[in-house]
Amino acid sequence: MRIRLPTDGRRLFVLNAAAGGFASLAKIGIQLALLPIMARLLGPEEYGLYALALPTVAFFTVLADGGIGLSLAREREASTLVWSTAFWLLLGTCSIIAAIVTGLGFVLGAVSDQPRLPGIVALLSVSFLLMAVSALPAARLVRRGNLVLHSAGDLISTTVGAGVAVILAVKGAGAWSLAAQYVVGFIVRAVIFNVAAFERPTFAFAFSAIWPHVTTGGSVIGSRLAEFVGRAIENLLYGQTFGPAALGAYTLANQIPRFLCEAAGNPLWGALYAHALREDPREVEPVHARLTHLLALVLFPAAALLTASAPQVFALAFGPKWIAATGLIQILLPFYALNAVAGQCGAILLANGRGGAMFWTLSGLSAGRLLAVLAGPWIGVDAVAFGVGAANVAYAIAMFVALGLTTGSSPTTLLKCLAVPTLASVLAALVYLGTIDGQSVSLMRTILSLTAGAGVYLAVLLALEHRQLLAMAYTLRRLTTRES
Repeated sequence: MRIRLPTDGRRLFVLNAAAGGFASLAKIGIQLALLPIMARLLGPEEYGLYALALPTVAFFTVLADGGIGLSLAREREASTLVWSTAFWLLLGTCSIIAAIVTGLGFVLGAVSDQPRLPGIVALLSVSFLLMAVSALPAARLVRRGNLVLHSAGDLISTTVGAGVAVILAVKGAGAWSLAAQYVVGFIVRAVIFNVAAFERPTFAFAFSAIWPHVTTGGSVIGSRLAEFVGRAIENLLYGQTFGPAALGAYTLANQIPRFLCEAAGNPLWGALYAHALREDPREVEPVHARLTHLLALVLFPAAALLTASAPQVFALAFGPKWIAATGLIQILLPFYALNAVAGQCGAILLANGRGGAMFWTLSGLSAGRLLAVLAGPWIGVDAVAFGVGAANVAYAIAMFVALGLTTGSSPTTLLKCLAVPTLASVLAALVYLGTIDGQSVSLMRTILSLTAGAGVYLAVLLALEHRQLLAMAYTLRRLTTRES
C-alpha cells in the first residue's frame, strides 16, 4: 500500500539522493583519513586482534534484523500491532544473537590463545541490542521519506565513532579503541533515530501480524547470505587454486570496483526505495529510467577511464607489488559498473514485495562467480575474471527482466538509457590509450591523458544527448528551487 506525498515526490527524491551521496562521500573521506592514523597508533598486533573478533560479529550482523527493518518501511504506521510485534521480535532475537556471539568470543579466545578477545567480542555484541532498538525508527524514517535525517545519523555516528577511536587509541586502549568505535557508531545512530521517530510499543505480540514481513525479510536475508557465503567460498577456492599472493591481488581487484560503485549506487538505491514506497508505480518508472541514465553517465566513464589507465594509476598509487591486480581490475571494473546500475532495480522489486526475485538473481550471481573460479585450474586467472564479469552481465539481464515482469515495463527502455553512456565511455577510453605513453608512469602525463578522454566523453554526450542533458539540468534545477 502506498501513500501520496503532500509535496512534489520527485523533489524529495532528489533531496534524499543528494543527502545520501554527500553522507557517503563524507564517510569515505573520514575512513580514508582514519586508516593511517589508527594504523600508526595501534600497530599490526592490535589490528590483528580486532580482526579475529570482527568476522564473527559481521556474519551475525547480516542475520540480526532478519530483513524485517527494511520490509517494515512498507507498513502503515497506524498498524500498531505489526510495529509492536516487530519490536518485541527484534529485541528477543537480537538479545539471543548477542548472547551467542558473546559465548563464541570465549571459544575464539581459547582457540587463538588471546585472553582479551572474549571481552572485545562481548563489547561488539552490544551492537545487536542497539540494532534492535534503532531498526523500527529507521524504518519509519524511510516510510516517511526522510532519508536526509537518516543520512545525517549515519554521518554523525561515523564522525563521533572515529573521534572516540582516536582518543582511546592515543590513551593506549589498543584494539579496544576499534571495538569502541564500532559500538559508539551504533549508539549514536540509535539515539538520533529514536529521537526523530520513536513510537512506544504496546505490550502486544501476534506473530501472524508480522509474518508477511518475516517472509519478505527472509528473502532479503537470503540475498545477503547468498552473497556473503558465496564470496567466502569463492575466495577460499581461488586461494587454493592460485595461492595466497594471487588471492590478495584478486581480493583487491574486487574491493576497489565494488567500493567505488557502491559508494555511488547505494545512496541512490535508498532514495529510490523510499520513493517507490510512496508513489504510484506509473510515476516511479520514469524516475527509475532517468536514474539509470544518470548513474550510467557517472559510472560508465569512470569505469572506462580507470580501466584504460589502470597500469599507470595503480603503479603510482600502489607500487609495483600490486601489478598482478592491475589486469584483473581492468577486466572487472566495467562489469561492476553495470552491476551497480542494474542493482537499482532491486529497490523497486523490494518495494513491490518481490524480495524473492532479488534472492534468486543474487544467488544466480554467486553461483556464476563460483563456477568461474571452479574452472580456474583449466582456464587461468584472466579467464576467471571474465567469467565473473559474465556472471554480472547475466545478473543485470535477470534484474531488468524481473523488473519488467513486476511492473510491466520493457527492459528495452532501460537498455536504451545505457547506449550513449556506453559509446561515449568507450571512445573516452580509446582517446586515453591513444595519448598515453604506455611505458610512462608520469603523473602529469596520466592526468593530461585522462583529461583528454574526459573531454571527448563530454563532447560525445553533448553531440548525441544535448536535449536530454538540458532537460535533466532543468528538472534538477526546478526540483531543488523553492519555486517548485
